[in-house]
Amino acid sequence: MGLFSSLFGGGAKKVEEVNDENAQALKRFFTENLPSEFANSAKYAIAVTRGDKGYEARINMDMGADGSTYQGFAKENFEELADWESERVFDLLPEPPVTVTVIFDMDFGGKNKVTMNRGRLLAK
Repeated sequence: MGLFSSLFGGGAKKVEEVNDENAQALKRFFTENLPSEFANSAKYAIAVTRGDKGYEARINMDMGADGSTYQGFAKENFEELADWESERVFDLLPEPPVTVTVIFDMDFGGKNKVTMNRGRLLAK
């Protein structure tokens, strides 16, 4: 352990994935309720962790899974598109089994990845 790590607590702690009954229910919920082109993609992945406000779901979404190509897009175009697409997908989701913060890691191919924290999706 380096000097700064020992002085300042080792830096950022790795958040461990949760695999309890609620986390498993959330994984099923997202797989069943996200548009199929995302959930059926080889790049689709979901990690459920516990944050300050409860469960957090981090979902990797392959934005080219529907056949879209993004040639000629500038970096700011990806950020605007990610904002619009993530809002659209978030708004389509029904009530989850437990309240969860939803974070989309949107992969547009190449080095074009944008993370969007859409906030909390409230359970019944």
